[in-house]
Amino acid sequence: MEKRVSRTERLNILGNIAQRQLHYATFSGRAKSRIVLNKDSYDVTANVRIEHSKAIWISITALMGIEVGRVLITPDSIKIINRLQFEYMQKPFEYLYNFTSDGLDFSSLQHLLVGNVMGQENQEDTAVFKNDEGYVLRGDSNDLLYVAALDTSYRTMYTSMDETRRGQRLQAFYSDYRKAVGYDFPHHVKISITAQDLDLRSDMNYSRVVYNEEVEMPFSVPSRYKEIQ
Repeated sequence: MEKRVSRTERLNILGNIAQRQLHYATFSGRAKSRIVLNKDSYDVTANVRIEHSKAIWISITALMGIEVGRVLITPDSIKIINRLQFEYMQKPFEYLYNFTSDGLDFSSLQHLLVGNVMGQENQEDTAVFKNDEGYVLRGDSNDLLYVAALDTSYRTMYTSMDETRRGQRLQAFYSDYRKAVGYDFPHHVKISITAQDLDLRSDMNYSRVVYNEEVEMPFSVPSRYKEIQ
């Protein structure tokens, strides 16, 4: 049973959460993944690289290590290469708001990918509850409902953002926490996005995680590729 904590305990819990967040300059991980896009599913390998506050780079490879897609996200843009269709797309970051809440800014997206608590869940009006499994953070702002569930060690187990007005929902589940180079990281990450005409699910099992090493994020579009407007 959940019980809302006192003001003093709330501040203590939020402080403990902040101390246990993953702090890094760069992140690099490789994960065997199953991606479901509407009615289609794909078994792929995802290589994820993050330079904190600057860029998120994702390369998707299929069988035989053949790259099928590449994504580069910065605080102001999103670029996607589709090597199967010989197409590419370049949009402002706000393009993502067609599928997720506009509360998902670049910083929140970074947190989502590595299992940190997103910024919205630390707002002053966020309510904190305690139960047998750990802690729950709940908030409601401008038609945006957000929830984060953490275990007794302040590790994120679940987070969600619901844009009630537009019927959009983002969920993430984290499990199989292991120490990796001194950091506690969820090696099993499931992320889903539900919006109008979109059902996207990613089930990722990490086999390699590295922090604070130099990362490269190559991104060039062949001249023969067609731009998607």
